[in-house]
Formats: sequence, C-alpha cells, structure tokens
Amino acid sequence: MAALGDILTIAHVLKRAYDLYQGCASAPEEIRLACDHVHVMALCLEGVQSDIVSNPRSFVHQHTAVAKSQTHRLKVKMALCEKSLRRMEALLKKYMGFKHVRAWNRFRWSTEGKREIAEAKSDLVFATNVLDMFLKGVNLNVLWKVEAMIEAFTNKFAGFDIPLPPAASATGQKRPRAQSNVTRTLFISLFLGHLRKVLRTYRSKKTGKGGKATNSGPRRLQTITRTNSGFVRNTKRNTLINAYATNLASNTPPPPYNFTPSTPHRPRTPSPDFHFIQPTLVRRTSSLSRLNSKKTHPPGTGEYFECWRVGIGTLAFGPKIKPEFLQHKRGQAQLRKMGDVFREAGQYSKRALTGKSRCVEMLYGGRVEAGEGGWLSFVCIVPLFLKRLPWYLV
Repeated sequence: MAALGDILTIAHVLKRAYDLYQGCASAPEEIRLACDHVHVMALCLEGVQSDIVSNPRSFVHQHTAVAKSQTHRLKVKMALCEKSLRRMEALLKKYMGFKHVRAWNRFRWSTEGKREIAEAKSDLVFATNVLDMFLKGVNLNVLWKVEAMIEAFTNKFAGFDIPLPPAASATGQKRPRAQSNVTRTLFISLFLGHLRKVLRTYRSKKTGKGGKATNSGPRRLQTITRTNSGFVRNTKRNTLINAYATNLASNTPPPPYNFTPSTPHRPRTPSPDFHFIQPTLVRRTSSLSRLNSKKTHPPGTGEYFECWRVGIGTLAFGPKIKPEFLQHKRGQAQLRKMGDVFREAGQYSKRALTGKSRCVEMLYGGRVEAGEGGWLSFVCIVPLFLKRLPWYLV
C-alpha cells in the first residue's frame, strides 16, 4: 500500500466507502438510491486491494517504466473515487444539518438542490466506471501473460517429442496420426496443476488467517430452507380415534319415536308474571270507528310549507338555460320558523318572491292564482323560497 503514496491509500478510501454506505442507510430516498453506486465502488476497491496491492507480482511492486505508468493511472482513478465519496459525504452532512424535514424538502426541490444531488450521483457513477475499466485492462494484461507462459511451455516441451518411423498402412486400415498426444497431455496436466495451486493460494488470501471470508457488504437474501414441523406420530391418539369410529359403526341406532295422538297432554304451565293478560277478543272495526268519531280533534293550522331550491345556469353566449328546481325535505315546524324569518326579511328587499315571479310561474304554471278562498304566499328570496299552501291544494 505504500506504493500508492501516503495520502491516497487503498485502505483509507475503502474505509471511507464503507462508512458512507452505512451512513446512507437512514438517509432519504435521493441519497439512499446512491448507496448502490457506493456499494459497487466498494467492490471495485476490494478487487484493487486483493488483486493489485496485496499481490507481490503486480505492477505496483515493480520498478519498470510500464509499471510506473500503470501505477500513476491507478493513483488518478483512486483520486477520482475519493473525490466522489467526499462529495457524497458533504451532501449527507448537509442533510444531517437540517433540523426539520421541511428544510430538506425545500432544498431537494430547489434548482440548486436538484443540481447538487444529480452531480454527486454522476461523480460516483463516473469514478466507478473508470476504475472498473482499469481493472478490466489489468485482467486482460494478466491473461496475455498466461498465454505467453503457455506458449513458452509448449516450445520447451516440443524438443521432447520422439520421432517415430512411418508405418506402412495395411490394406483396409486407417492411417495412424502423424503426432502423438503424450506431449499435449503432459502439458495440460502441468498447466492444470499450476492453476489449482494458484486458485488455492488465492482462496487462502481471500479468507485470511482466521479462515473467515471478508465482509463484502450486504448481499442478496437467500431462500429459507424448509424445516421439520416437529409434529410426531401419536400412537395413543390414533388408537382412540380408530376405536371411537369403530364403536360408532358397530352400535345400532335407537328405535324411532312414534307419536300417538291418543296420548294425554298435561295443561300448559301458567306464566309466572302476575301482570300477564290472557288474550281476549278484538273489538270490531265498526265499533272502533264509532268510538273515534266522538273524540274531539284540535283544529289544524290550515297551512302547509314546502322548501324549493332554484338554479339557473348561464352559457358563454346565447339565451339562458331553463331553471332547475330541487325540493328539500324538512319538517313543518322548521319550515314555519324559516318562513317567519324570510317573510320579515322580504319586507325590506325588492328581490322577495311573489306570485308573479318568473321562477314561481314556471314551477306552478296557472295554479299561482288561488281560488275558492285558498291563498298562496312566498316568504323567501331566490334561490331558496318557501311556499305556504292551504291543505286542500296539496
């Protein structure tokens, strides 16, 4: 890690990435969505630490011109990562500085807040992509070295081939192969053995000395395996159930109950309530009407109230729309009080309704002029009015 300098160390940047990832867990949605980019960057930094920094054969620990050039490029990529992480940390601290949610909402919906959040996310994405492209180039270089090593092994083992004299092909037999597979088999076995050794070393470095894998952050949730419910077979319970079912099947049903009409019945038990009155004959309707006719009835008020609402719509041009009438159901006592109030108010208003008002004529037509001693009065103003009618006009 000393090859990267004293300031931009891989451990420092990786710790900053993990701290930022944990801090964004309780942040609002705008910052919490950036946690995915921080997680991807942390994985790339883990790859740099395990494949480049911790590997003694990588270019970081070499002193050639090509190695120095690649080390400088890696420093630039690490600087971009640290810059993007610092910018996201500043945005997170600004959110923590707001004492109320309204202040944060006002900031994130403002033009400056939207621009700052978008730029912080774009910096994270750009730095992660640049570092990932650099790692892919390093992996391609390693693959080229492996291919060169394989080619060198092939050239070395080519001298061990034993030339065989050409054998005469018999009639009806196939021609033998020109070269033997011993060389290829030997080379492939050596290569596979070396590859197994490299993989074993790599896995031991990843798990560490304690044998535990390093924590790479939150992972995808695994499926839950099914476990035994714990219910065991109860032999005693099954035996009792089977015995009960067998007894029900074996027992004969009871004989049916035959009711004989000649059986004497005892009298009904009297009610314990002393105020219980036995049912008696009902009086005839004619007698009830005769009794009610002698009863004196209080004189009626001789008036009946109704409540109507009138609505007249208007158009942008043209004549007015025909009025619409809607009746409201109210009690007579309430309508009578409303009538008194509106009648008193109509004495001082020119808009009080009369029998000659247009809306009244449209509602009742020619019935406005009452005859035979009847009368009709309107005691409210538009759009709500009450009508008072004699009983025989309803």
